[in-house]
Amino acid sequence: MRRWLPWLLAVPAVVAAACPPAAADGTLVSGSGVQAAWRVADAAAIGVSEHFALFVRLCPATAELLAVDATMPAHRHGMNYRPALKPLGDGRWRVEGLLFHMPGQWELRLDVRLDVRLDARLNGQTQALRTTVELP
Repeated sequence: MRRWLPWLLAVPAVVAAACPPAAADGTLVSGSGVQAAWRVADAAAIGVSEHFALFVRLCPATAELLAVDATMPAHRHGMNYRPALKPLGDGRWRVEGLLFHMPGQWELRLDVRLDVRLDARLNGQTQALRTTVELP
């Protein structure tokens, strides 16, 4: 047990290194035991019918980004594209291939799963973190 003790004590320090997300990480979205921040990667703003990418930071850093999607609740439809997720390490992800094809209110959804080893109460459940994006 003694030889495992330093490793067990180091795990929370590594996880906490990226937490909480900073203001520079973008718009903050919270769930049960998880926080996410997102920002547009390569453009000043999201344009109508223009592909864009996002940077996402998850806290704790061991959380896994499973999917990203967006819908327009008022029109009851979503995007016509399925974005690709690329892990960058330390809880950071790049999401490519998003496109909002019309102006209006979009709901961005990040599906996240916590590492069950860090929080057994959540038992590896998937959480849908939602935020609103308005396109003029």
